[in-house]
Amino acid sequence: MSLRELAARRGLIVGSCYNPAAFAEDPRYGEVLAREFNGIVAENHMKFRFLQPERGRFTFEVADAMLDFAEAHGMMARGHTLVWQHSNPDWLEQGDFTRAEMLEIMRAHIHAVLGHFRGRIAAWDVVNEAISDDHDGFRAKNIWFQRVGDDFVDHAFRFAHEADPTMALFYNDYDIEWVDAKFERTYRLVAGMLERGVPVHGVGLQYHTRAMDAPKPEAVLKKIAAFNALGLTVHLTELDIKIPTQATEKDYREQAEVMAGITHVALEAKDCPAIFFWGFTDKYSWIPNFTKGEYDHTLPFDRDYRPKAMYEAMATVLTGE
Repeated sequence: MSLRELAARRGLIVGSCYNPAAFAEDPRYGEVLAREFNGIVAENHMKFRFLQPERGRFTFEVADAMLDFAEAHGMMARGHTLVWQHSNPDWLEQGDFTRAEMLEIMRAHIHAVLGHFRGRIAAWDVVNEAISDDHDGFRAKNIWFQRVGDDFVDHAFRFAHEADPTMALFYNDYDIEWVDAKFERTYRLVAGMLERGVPVHGVGLQYHTRAMDAPKPEAVLKKIAAFNALGLTVHLTELDIKIPTQATEKDYREQAEVMAGITHVALEAKDCPAIFFWGFTDKYSWIPNFTKGEYDHTLPFDRDYRPKAMYEAMATVLTGE
């Protein structure tokens, strides 16, 4: 049975990000994606600079094509992402906008995007990676923080809820599952939002990790339980498991063990119904370039679309063995 069939039997979404260039040039990419996954998210083409490259001009064609594919194959779609410090168009980055103008740009973008995709997407990462790694509060170099202030996250979520009151709205970030300080800052952010009546419904744990020092499943379960106790759903949103480029059999075994643990986490948590990989074949992984060749082999399928030990580990847990 495929991963999607096994996952569906356990009430789980197992998804991948979507690379339109790979889809266009490589027929096997779409075949394996449709066969193995029941969830999909755009790797890049729902980010601000792709959807609104010029102020007031929206380009939805690539994202629409992904959603056509998703609907044809019964896949749940996530939206990623509305507000982020990266992947913004030049007109926004270089414009001399006041706070009021930035808020109107944010509102107009969110309303246009959620309005266009309404009924086709189940959950949105409204704000991505806003929390500082080094101190309490937000990243200093975030243009939304610089030009709007520390209430920019609240505004983004309120605008999203106005645009589509039916949408599940997520805050998404990396290292929440691994770094205790990042978890604590995220917890304080979303708990404070709830106290202020801000419509937030979930937290995305990106889960970019390394096999050699991945967080222990029991520790991750406690963090998910803390978010669940606030009434928030948790999705694992950008999973990849790095091992050295010159990997040994031991590295692949460790990677498979980490994958098994992550699958157990999703199944055992009160409300963690989705695991999304950041890609599914090593052929198109972002990790080798990002790590300057130090790490590779991060995804369930190798470059020839052969399932790896981490695939088998996930399938075994989903089977209940």
